[in-house]
Amino acid sequence: MKTLKITTLAIFATIAMNAQDLKMNEVPSNLMTNFQNTYKTASDVEWEKEGMNYKVEFDMKKVEHEIWYTKDGNVVKSEMEVTERDLPAAISTAIKNDYAGYKIDGIEVTEMENKKTYEVELEKGWTKEMKVIFDANGKVLSSIED
Repeated sequence: MKTLKITTLAIFATIAMNAQDLKMNEVPSNLMTNFQNTYKTASDVEWEKEGMNYKVEFDMKKVEHEIWYTKDGNVVKSEMEVTERDLPAAISTAIKNDYAGYKIDGIEVTEMENKKTYEVELEKGWTKEMKVIFDANGKVLSSIED
């Protein structure tokens, strides 16, 4: 029991150290200015510090976004929810051919180092779920059954 308590505390401490919620006045002014100028209509804005980077989560036009910045204001990574009609044709074709009978439950596009990947959540009936990551050309990078 003592080991369980220590392990639990260690996990919470690690999480707290790796991602810290920030108040708006704790975000470097250059990041805040850059963000506000680029995303003028953003709502539900929340900032966190993850390691050396700053992460902002926000909604814009009912779409969830996440962007990671360096302290100098460079974008390291971005993620945003998209709809099925936003998928490249190669991915739609791959889903129809390789995952027949599955329906798309959610899609998130990630851009990092000038490369886009698409994480597609698929479901079949009530019990089968998959998470498939595609490159922009429809190649499966990973596939995990939930």
